[in-house]
Amino acid sequence: MADFAEILQGFRSLVVDYSALLELNDPGVLEALIHYCTEQGINIYISKSFKAFHECVLRAANPGEKDMVTAIKRAMKNLVEAHLLRASKSASTIGFFLEHVGNEDECFFIGRSGTAFSRLRSINAQANAAVFVICDGRIRFYPSVAECMESEPPYSVNPIAGNCDFVATDYNFGVGDILYTDDGEQVTLTSLISTGAEGLVFCTQQNKWVAKVYHKGGITPLRWSKLMKMRKLELDADNVCWPHRLLFSRENIPVGYLMKKASGTTISRAFDGPDAMEKYFPSWTRLHVVDSALSFLHIMDYLHLHGVIVGDIQLKNAMIEDEEHLYLIDIDSVQYQDLPCPVGTEEFTRPELWNKSFVSFLRRPQDEDYSIAILVFSMLFCGQHPYAQRNGLEMLRDEMEVRSFPYTVDNSENDRIPIGGYDKIWDALTPELKDMFVRVFKDGELFDSVEWTIALETYREKLASHEWDDEEVYRVFPYQVAEIAPQVKKTGKMSVREAVMSNAANSQVATDSYKNQMPSTQAALEKPKRPQPVQPTFKGENHAPSQSAVRPSTLQPSQASALAGRVNSSSAAAQRGNSAPVNEPVSVPSSSGGFGDFLKKNLLMLLFILFVIAGIIVLVVMLT
Repeated sequence: MADFAEILQGFRSLVVDYSALLELNDPGVLEALIHYCTEQGINIYISKSFKAFHECVLRAANPGEKDMVTAIKRAMKNLVEAHLLRASKSASTIGFFLEHVGNEDECFFIGRSGTAFSRLRSINAQANAAVFVICDGRIRFYPSVAECMESEPPYSVNPIAGNCDFVATDYNFGVGDILYTDDGEQVTLTSLISTGAEGLVFCTQQNKWVAKVYHKGGITPLRWSKLMKMRKLELDADNVCWPHRLLFSRENIPVGYLMKKASGTTISRAFDGPDAMEKYFPSWTRLHVVDSALSFLHIMDYLHLHGVIVGDIQLKNAMIEDEEHLYLIDIDSVQYQDLPCPVGTEEFTRPELWNKSFVSFLRRPQDEDYSIAILVFSMLFCGQHPYAQRNGLEMLRDEMEVRSFPYTVDNSENDRIPIGGYDKIWDALTPELKDMFVRVFKDGELFDSVEWTIALETYREKLASHEWDDEEVYRVFPYQVAEIAPQVKKTGKMSVREAVMSNAANSQVATDSYKNQMPSTQAALEKPKRPQPVQPTFKGENHAPSQSAVRPSTLQPSQASALAGRVNSSSAAAQRGNSAPVNEPVSVPSSSGGFGDFLKKNLLMLLFILFVIAGIIVLVVMLT
């Protein structure tokens, strides 16, 4: 600390970015630094976003950062009491740096790993301001920003990113199998949660943790190298399904990783218009919508503090239980250090990146800013994309390329806004949010994720304090009017399936038959016989694994609603005749006695029974 204090003697102020304190992660050093500054009367400048960053770290509740968070709070209190804490006017990281980069009597205090360092590099400042860089708890001093940038080169893409080999194994893991963590702990796969393109997710004997097990060919050198680095970082955050432990087979072959269990439904499913919002969150108000967007932004802010760029931002990559409990999933594809994010979603990606291979370059924080702006808009507008519009170009990507944003600050042009109450949502936003959206989607400007956090905090405060008199402003969809669907004209014709379902008894028979033929969950998850293990090697090209679709044991909502509609529409016909209409009478050959009389008297009933059986068979085939 003596050398550190000697260097500080030449400066009047310290310009402190939150990433520096978090990466320092040493309460003792921070306490000594604050004590020295208070003794020497050195001012400490923090950005307008400092409080928002502190909030995101509190929400993450990482046990490894608990002591440092407490130390930061105590340090800020001591500086306030000593009248040495100064707040910057800018919320953006670049704006904060530009306010101070030209002052030679001020010194920057910044973390090396966070995205703030990349933003400092992007302004290409040639000023003489000195810089303290904190990296893995160590402090490095540079007399100027230019010298700092020269001595701290940026990451370049790791050549391993282009390697398409994969871990060669013939294992097919299932319920009841036992895996092993990288520290030797046994993990038992107790039940199957989901099946995806990359692998399967299982519950384990530990309720808090779930296991992701990759399909054959799913573990490439890029993926496993990234997982090892992520495991070392140990981001044990409550709201991020971060790789907690790596998983291996009994023969020490890598197969996946252990992560925290998320609950709820995907945001893409819940935030999908008025009907979906009403289904999943019927008691919500606009305040709940804003809180959920803030929960997502706090996750982004937290990851950026640790130098993680999500890359593939989209609504289906997060699960939401309520406005306070939102979890980021599919986290193994993020960009970290020199390992790129290999995937992306066009609707959330800057058009400049569309024709690039995602493994060939490292995304910049500015690329993430664009995706986050779309995410914030989509959540506030309950799933609507900012470039979705009426009377527009043929495809959404065309609107994105020409920045054809249908909303205006003064509402001078609103004829292209989609029908469904989205114009009323826009009217209810704060002027600040309207201005930011227009500047991004019309003018091409970008804002840090933390700037969106602060803007939404302001919007939230206005909603919570009931600043507007119009009660409609507080609804999820202001001025929404329930639309009555037009009655569908009946044609009088019925399909075989409708005819079978036209009787309530037939409907129950068909349903019972369908349920009896579907395997139980336990039978479906019965563990297959494990093949002989194969020693791990990287070989061959990465082929997409083949897999069979998992059929549900119950009707899907869309199937159930369609089925119910057909039952209701045909119930009237069932009451009138209890059978399908017959245009001509059926003539029965006369016969006398015995089996002939039986046929004559019961032919219609036999035909009806055969008809029902055929219909049940058709119904089962259609539903399965």
